[in-house]
Amino acid sequence: MKKGIYTSAEIKQLIEQMNLIYDFVRIVDPVECQELDFNNGRVIPAKNCYNVWNNDKRCAQCSSYKACLSRKRVEKNEYHEGKTFHILSFPVQILNEDGTIVESVLECITIKEGIEEGHSEGVKVKDDSALVDSLTGLLNWDGFYKEVRKKLMTTDQNKWAIVVCNYVNFKMINEIFGREKGNEVLIKTAEIIKSELAEDECCARLRGDRFGLLVHEEKLSEKFLVNELSNIDVIDESEFKIKVQIGVYPIKDRMTPVSIMCDRAAIAISEAQGFNKVVYFEDSMMKKIYYEKYITDEFEKALKNNELKMYMQPQVAEDGKIVGAECLTRWIRSDGSMIMPDQFIYVLERSELISRLDMYIWEKAAAKLKEWKNSEFKDLYISVNISPKDFFYFNACEYLNKLIEKYDIDRKKLKLEITESMMMVDEQKQLALVERLHESGFEIEIDDFGKGYSSLSLLKDIPADALKIDKQFLKESYNNAKSERILGSVVDMSKRLDMNVIVEGVENTRQLERLVELGCDRFQGFYFSKPIPVDEFEKLYITNKGMINNKEAA
Repeated sequence: MKKGIYTSAEIKQLIEQMNLIYDFVRIVDPVECQELDFNNGRVIPAKNCYNVWNNDKRCAQCSSYKACLSRKRVEKNEYHEGKTFHILSFPVQILNEDGTIVESVLECITIKEGIEEGHSEGVKVKDDSALVDSLTGLLNWDGFYKEVRKKLMTTDQNKWAIVVCNYVNFKMINEIFGREKGNEVLIKTAEIIKSELAEDECCARLRGDRFGLLVHEEKLSEKFLVNELSNIDVIDESEFKIKVQIGVYPIKDRMTPVSIMCDRAAIAISEAQGFNKVVYFEDSMMKKIYYEKYITDEFEKALKNNELKMYMQPQVAEDGKIVGAECLTRWIRSDGSMIMPDQFIYVLERSELISRLDMYIWEKAAAKLKEWKNSEFKDLYISVNISPKDFFYFNACEYLNKLIEKYDIDRKKLKLEITESMMMVDEQKQLALVERLHESGFEIEIDDFGKGYSSLSLLKDIPADALKIDKQFLKESYNNAKSERILGSVVDMSKRLDMNVIVEGVENTRQLERLVELGCDRFQGFYFSKPIPVDEFEKLYITNKGMINNKEAA
């Protein structure tokens, strides 16, 4: 069997081929316990999976369920009506015509007469207690999926919606007030949700602090459950506010797997700006999810194929001398097309992949500095960016120091740019790590200064050598005089703190002249050069003898 995603046509063909080898072949959704069929290029539920055994509940130790969870082949024997059924379960992903992917399992069954010695006849099934969450008394996700499917298949109600809700800061509740208090919140949440339901609606605790509901769409509002859940009274601390997130998926197609419906309601939550409001799923959110999946799927291939290129944007002194460059990344596909940073960096930042990119670029920068050591570029430095997540996923200090040793380069030539956002999570830990880097001999630059609200506090605490002023300061505004006075004060304060000032986003002569008057040290922007490939940067440096004399926007 191939690995990857199948279309419904490919699955049908695969089943035909497998039927030549096995006695019985079928596709199942082991999460919802449904045997699947195909209609107009899409997967639809056909009947309960366990009907084949004349049961009315999910089989215990379901091999297909295990295969779906593990994404690995699983096999087992079932014994029924004097026969042994050997079941091979292969996890497969099926692509519907609308772009949705259904996680399913291909079951290949061989039937043998008789029952193996030492095994009793009959297929074990789950009892009803296996469908209930023991803490809250609500359905668990297994019971919820089964109940939702039953209601969607047996009721004429046309307007149902799946609602998913959870708390923004539930982990903090457990850490500050204890797990017992956290359980009280969950129990109270279950009571509130149950009190809001009509007789034919249902709800469940899906996992952790995440709850799922099947409700009539007409009862939903912008504040559905928000006021009740955000004002739970089991926490005595008046200053601690519970924040709730609620996502809604209006059911348009009842044949859609319930797991996908819940996923879409959860996607609405992930796209929410803020909290304590109800967010509805929109198709555009799905497009974004598919795009993000495409980026993450292609990323490792891009690294392997050297598609992620190091670009450089010159940094110059007031006289036009090139003193170094900021290291940037461009993703250039094998067909020559380019994926710009704002199209992939935010995706990588949602996962640990941003650290893989940073490590890759840091090493390229270190290797380039070694190459420059005994050349006309020996006086130049390279500034690299550190993502806020780098300190969480690996030992960034150790990795950077090993790069210095590996390539035998001067630490001061590899400058490190950090952002204010990096310090906003676990500030003391982050500050200690930055201090370690500074003590090791690295020069620290604070990037994007002025974008956040705690910038002045950051200056007070962090051991920085340079301040990089955000280009927003240079944009024309309704009060340019005030902006310039603020900028002048920032430059003056930096000088008092023995910090150099770098300004990015310089676009014209008037800006440059005024920034020089204010006392800024280094400049970067399209006025000098756009970000360019390394070989073009080197050519620019050599051609102009280390200067940028022709100051025209590139």
